[in-house]
Amino acid sequence: MKSQSLTLIISIALFIASLTQTAVNMGSDYMLSIACLLLGWAEVFEGGIAWLANPLLFISWLLLLIKQPKISTPLSLMAFLLSLSYLSVSTITVNEGGGKAAITSYSLGYYLWLASSISLFIGSLWTIISNRRAAPEKSPV
Repeated sequence: MKSQSLTLIISIALFIASLTQTAVNMGSDYMLSIACLLLGWAEVFEGGIAWLANPLLFISWLLLLIKQPKISTPLSLMAFLLSLSYLSVSTITVNEGGGKAAITSYSLGYYLWLASSISLFIGSLWTIISNRRAAPEKSPV
């Protein structure tokens, strides 16, 4: 299997798996990753940038799919760094009305989301390296 295909399968599978898990805990309450995905865009208007990792991740998948790993690689790194920045967030929007709750810990869903973006970055980089090795060497004329 090509590195590009394997990378996409792993990254997308990790992302989908993350959506089925708890992302954050808020004392005795919690929020599923799917809810974070659906409500997180509201944080962007209040200065929260971590959610922007999602569109970068989606674009990176598309770019790798259309064989553009040189563009996918830096975008997937930015997606990883943005998702990592979520560790600095102390509150989360918990409903459509803008209600907030303090984050007390991060759970498996969050770490699978991180794993999705870092695996995409590593896989895109691996694809670039693999393509260079597979390219025929040009002989001097």
